[in-house]
Amino acid sequence: MADISDRLEQIAEEFASKVDLATSELVEYLSELVKGKKSAEALNILSGINLEKAYELKLAKAFTAYETGVVEFLRNTYTTAGLSEATIGSLLDLTKNNISANVTKHLSSVSMQNIIDGISSGRTVGETLKTIKQQINNPKLVVNTAYNQFSNSLTTLLAEELPANTKWIYIGANDAKTRPECVAKISAGALTRKQILNRFGDMNNELYRCRHKWEQMSSSPEDQNYNPKALA
Repeated sequence: MADISDRLEQIAEEFASKVDLATSELVEYLSELVKGKKSAEALNILSGINLEKAYELKLAKAFTAYETGVVEFLRNTYTTAGLSEATIGSLLDLTKNNISANVTKHLSSVSMQNIIDGISSGRTVGETLKTIKQQINNPKLVVNTAYNQFSNSLTTLLAEELPANTKWIYIGANDAKTRPECVAKISAGALTRKQILNRFGDMNNELYRCRHKWEQMSSSPEDQNYNPKALA
């Protein structure tokens, strides 16, 4: 789990870097396109541009990398249950749509508005970019959250397919950065779905920047990176 967490973190960082580059390129291009124009004229020109589509094209490889991360995550998930390809595909699309709504769609709207505002207020392109980046969600956090949302939803789907007496363990790092809530779940040991729900309310991890998940217990929990003792 530690290795896959590191890999997903790397993908999230790369995604954020691509968002930053795409924003800089598109804002610089559009600013140059309407350079010297009055705000009303610039608005007429920019309104004919589908900036959301432009961002989608710029970030196509970033979304492909996100999908690759999901595949790696699935390969690192132990379970004896089976889910259809269609179900997993629908779950993947749901989390991708969440990223799109929080990054692509929101970013295109904020960018357009700030380019117009920048013209009327005489801002430089650099100042416009800075303002845009202050008004958008952190792409790295958005992607990390999407991975955790995928993980939590997958766990719920798998748990419903498995026998009621199936044991689950909360796996992942147990170190100085581990939240008290996660320490409690790690320390709980092997529990059934019903026991987890009665004790913790759901089978989710802590979602934001969380490195953990509930996973069906194998014959060797240690191989799943289950370590109830925090590192010194």
